[in-house]
Amino acid sequence: ITFSFPQGQYMTFNISKTNMNDIMLCEESKYPSSYVGYEDIKTKFKKIDDIISDLTDIHSILYGKTAIFDGDSICQANGDSRGGWAGIIGTRNEMDWHNVGIGGGTITAELYADGSARHWVSRYIDTIHSNYPDLDYLILEGGTNDADLLHNNELPFGDLDMTDYSGNYDDTTFTGAVESLFYKATSYFPTAKIGFIIAQKMGKSNQGYTELTRPRRMFFKRIMDICYKWGIPYINLWDESPLNPSLLSYYDSTKTSQENIDAGKAYTDGQHLTPIGYDIITPKIEAWMKTL
Repeated sequence: ITFSFPQGQYMTFNISKTNMNDIMLCEESKYPSSYVGYEDIKTKFKKIDDIISDLTDIHSILYGKTAIFDGDSICQANGDSRGGWAGIIGTRNEMDWHNVGIGGGTITAELYADGSARHWVSRYIDTIHSNYPDLDYLILEGGTNDADLLHNNELPFGDLDMTDYSGNYDDTTFTGAVESLFYKATSYFPTAKIGFIIAQKMGKSNQGYTELTRPRRMFFKRIMDICYKWGIPYINLWDESPLNPSLLSYYDSTKTSQENIDAGKAYTDGQHLTPIGYDIITPKIEAWMKTL
C-alpha cells in the first residue's frame, strides 16, 4: 500500500497483523531493495523503553542539583562502593551529591560509645548549613541506633508537643533531637526539598537483634509523627519496600556477611544492606525524591 500526501500533513492508521515480520513501513522515495525482518532490526536498535528511560534521566528534575544525604550506617552504605542510595541517585542524575552519613550515628546528641562522641545528625545540620548553604535537596535518615541505645531508658525518648514550634528543644532526648533537626533544617533551607527516609525492615541478624529487644518501630513512629508536625515528607521503607530479613530470599542467617553478598542476598547481617539490597530500594527513593 502506498500513501502520498502534501508536506505538513500526517496520518494515523491501525494494523491488525499480529506477526510484525509481515509488515514493512518505509518512505516511498527510499523503498528498500531487500526485506529486513522486524526481529533482525530489533537487535540493531535500542528498545523504545531504553530510549524513554534515557530521556527521563536527561530531563530528571534531580539533574544537576545539589543533594546532601545524612544518617547512620544505612545511609553511609559502607559495603557499597557506589555510595548506597546517595551515590546511585546522585551519579545517575549527575547531581552534586555528598553522603555525610556515618555508621553508628544517632539523631540524638550526647550519646556516647566507649567514651567517643557519635555522629549526631541533630547537630551536624549546622555543619551542613556551613558547607552547603545553597543545597537543593536534604535527605535525612536515622533512628535505629537511637532505639538500640535508648530503649531501656524512658526519659531520653522525650515528649512531643504538636503545638510547640519555638525551636527550644532538648536534643539530648530523641524527640527533642528530631524536632531540633527539623526546626534547623526548615530555617536554614526554607526553599530546599527536605525529606526523611525510614529505613527498611531489620531485626533478624547474626547479633541476635529482634523487634522485641530493639523497639525500633516505636522510634520510627515518633519520627513519622514529627514529620507530620513539620510537614517533612518521608518514605517508609519499613512498611513499603519488599525487603525483609525474615525471608530467606533476602537473608540467610546461617551465612556470613560475605556469603550473603556472594549469594545475591539483600542483607549482610539482617540489618545492613548488600549492593543488591540498595539496588532494590534505591529506585523507590529516587522516585520519591522526584515528588518532593
